[in-house]
Amino acid sequence: MLSRDQVLRPISRISSPLIDRTLKRLSFNEKLNRYLKKRNSKKLLQIGRLKKVLIIPDINIGDAMIGQSFIAPMKKAFPDIEISYIYQQRASPLVCTNPDIDEHFPLFRNIGYPSEKDFANLQNLLRGFHFDLIVNLNPYFTSKHFRAVHSPVIYSSRLISNIIRDYTLVGSEAHISLQMSKFAEELIEPLISNPANGGKINGDFHQICFYTAQSPFLRAQRMLEKLDIKSDSKIVFLNPDTSCAYTRIPLSIQKELLKGILSNPEIHVLLNCGFTFRGIEKELLNEVPSSCSKRVTVIPKDTPIDVYAALTDRSDVFITGDTAPLHIAAANKIIVDSDFRFRNATAVVGIFGATSSKIYGYDSFSDEHIAAPQRAPSKVFEVFPECKNITCIDKIFKACPKVRCFDGQKPEPIIDYVNRYLS
Repeated sequence: MLSRDQVLRPISRISSPLIDRTLKRLSFNEKLNRYLKKRNSKKLLQIGRLKKVLIIPDINIGDAMIGQSFIAPMKKAFPDIEISYIYQQRASPLVCTNPDIDEHFPLFRNIGYPSEKDFANLQNLLRGFHFDLIVNLNPYFTSKHFRAVHSPVIYSSRLISNIIRDYTLVGSEAHISLQMSKFAEELIEPLISNPANGGKINGDFHQICFYTAQSPFLRAQRMLEKLDIKSDSKIVFLNPDTSCAYTRIPLSIQKELLKGILSNPEIHVLLNCGFTFRGIEKELLNEVPSSCSKRVTVIPKDTPIDVYAALTDRSDVFITGDTAPLHIAAANKIIVDSDFRFRNATAVVGIFGATSSKIYGYDSFSDEHIAAPQRAPSKVFEVFPECKNITCIDKIFKACPKVRCFDGQKPEPIIDYVNRYLS
C-alpha cells in the first residue's frame, strides 16, 4: 500500500502550479469580485441595528494578533457595538487587554489546522450566543459549520482574492494586516448606510498592536537585569524556531548567522528555545566559540508569551523566520493604564522561505511591503526557488520530497545588514 507521502508528493508537484495559476486568474476576475462584494453588501444591508459582532481569525497565535487589524476599524466606525473574538488560547496574553474587544473567547487549542475540539468549541459558542453579524476570516471554517446560525456570515473569499491580486501585482502591498484593515472598511460602508447604525469610515490603516498591563514590561526588565548583560551591549534576539521546515531558517544558515553576529564584541545574543524543533538552541550553542559563550543567553522555555513580547522590545534587532514571534516583535506595544512606555525601537529582520514576505513580512525599504510599526527599520530577506508559488502559503498541506524553500539564501548579506545597522 502506498504511504501518505507517496500519494501527496506527486499530487503536490502537479497541482500546485495549476492551483497557483487558477487562483491568480480568479483574483483578477472582475465579475467574480463584483459578485463577492455585492453578496457581502446584500447580507450587511439586511441587518437592522448592529449590536453584537463575532470575529473569527485563523487558528494560530500570529493570526490572533493580525486579526486585530480588522477589529480596530470596526470599533472606530461603531464605538457602541460589542465585539466578540474567538481565537487561539496561547495568544490570550497578547490579546486580552485590547480595549477594542468586549468579549474574549480564547478557545482554539490546535496549531495549523482546527481540531475536532476547536470545531466543537465554535459550535457551542454559536449555540450559546446570538450575534447580529459573524465575520469568519478562518478559511477552515466553511458554510457547513454555520448551518444552524440565523445571523449573516461574511466569509474570507473576498479578502483572499484581494490579497492574491495585490500579491501578484508589482508594486502593490499585499500584507495581511493592511488587507484586513481595507476589508473591514469595505464591510463598514454598507453598514453605515443604515441610519440605525450611524458610524463613519475612518480610512486609516490600523497596524498590529500588542496591548498589555505593566507587569510583563517590569518582569522583562528584571529578567534582563538578572542576566547581567553589560549596559552598553547591543542586544540581538535570534528566534531559531518556526512551525514547520518550510519556514524555519536552515540550521546551517543560522549557525553562520550566530557566529557572524558574535564577531562584533559589542553584541549580546538572546536565543529562543525550540518548541517545534526541540533542542535547536543547543545545536546552535555548540557552534559558539568558547570566547563568546558569555555573550549568548537562552531564554527559558517557560517564559510567558507576554513577557517574551516585552523582551523583544528590549532588543535592538530581532531575527526570525515567518512565525508568530515575527508579528510579536513587529507589533506596536502599548501599556494600558500606566506611565511606563515600551521603546518600540526594534529593528525586525524576517528571513522568508515558503511563505511570501509581501503578505507576512515587514520592510522599510520596499514599496511592496509595509514597515513594522517600530522606530527602527524593518527588513526582509527572501529567495525565490523555481518551485515557489502562492500555494506555498498553505504549508501544512505540503509534502515536498526536499525542502528547497531557502535555496540560494546566503547568511553574509544578513550579517552585513545587522552589523551596519548596529554600527
